[in-house]
Amino acid sequence: MVQQDVYRELSKKLMMENSTVLPRIWKIVCTDKEAEIVNALPGTAEELARKFEMTQEDMLSILQELYHRGAVFEAVRDGVTTYRMPRHMLQFHDATTLWKEAPEELFGLWVEFDNTEYPALLELVTQVKMPSFMRVVPIGETIVQKNQVLAREDALKMLESASAIAVTTCVCRKLHKKCDKSLEVCLQINRGAEYTIKRGTGRKIDLAEAIEILKRSQEEGLVPLTENMPGKSNVICNCCTCCCDMLRFAKDSKTKGVLAPSRYRVSVNSGACTGCGLCEDICPMGAVTVGSDDIAALDAEACIGCGLCATVCPIEALSLFEVRPADFIPS
Repeated sequence: MVQQDVYRELSKKLMMENSTVLPRIWKIVCTDKEAEIVNALPGTAEELARKFEMTQEDMLSILQELYHRGAVFEAVRDGVTTYRMPRHMLQFHDATTLWKEAPEELFGLWVEFDNTEYPALLELVTQVKMPSFMRVVPIGETIVQKNQVLAREDALKMLESASAIAVTTCVCRKLHKKCDKSLEVCLQINRGAEYTIKRGTGRKIDLAEAIEILKRSQEEGLVPLTENMPGKSNVICNCCTCCCDMLRFAKDSKTKGVLAPSRYRVSVNSGACTGCGLCEDICPMGAVTVGSDDIAALDAEACIGCGLCATVCPIEALSLFEVRPADFIPS
């Protein structure tokens, strides 16, 4: 395979065959030989060593370095470690952005990709109605009937039941630098925490610190998001609308399929509303506005059901109500 083609092949496997930026990113992360190894995944170190006519020790050294850079992931079953490439673009994006020794050129290329080529992928996700990459985690205390909240949509319950917790830097704010919101607020849980602790891209924390981070994020107007997939969640991102690749694209009708809302939607008690405007200021989607009558009004289609607006209402005139069934959440 011509060396340039291997970088294009790797990009194709991430659904970006025609990208001009992604092959350049791969070229920073992998040498030509390393790219050939990544392209041959999945496989064990022993299998790959035979394929590339190397010693198992040398192959393992390469795989561990690629793991450190975020280009390779591990799966351990019955004591056997199999190596694989990133499952999707989001995983590759976040893993390589947290590579501690990454050159600044890599970050610049990711910003270029996010602004020029990523929207086309998200338009496709939206058009063909593929499963959203992430979904909103509602702020539990703003929900009217709290007994209906599922464990996988309650951030506090997710943290309390996690086998491990770690915190990493928010990759979106690290790249785009458009606000001064807190950076160390991306909570990794379960396998996500184990991965980032082993790789050295995050630090292990206890439940008390995780809850404090969640509280601080809420006060800063950050929206909690998690993966939109079955099984245990591995992350609770706390995201802003100016940098986050989920929230900022969710505001555009062409790319909104990237993010699934929660099962809830805010309701306004117009009789109680005083028109203070705090809800309008904090809403990440511009879904709540105060009109000339000094009463908050909701754009139901724009509401993602996070509940941030209800947290700042001084008279509790806003609350979240269930509008989607339990099976809306992948299980």
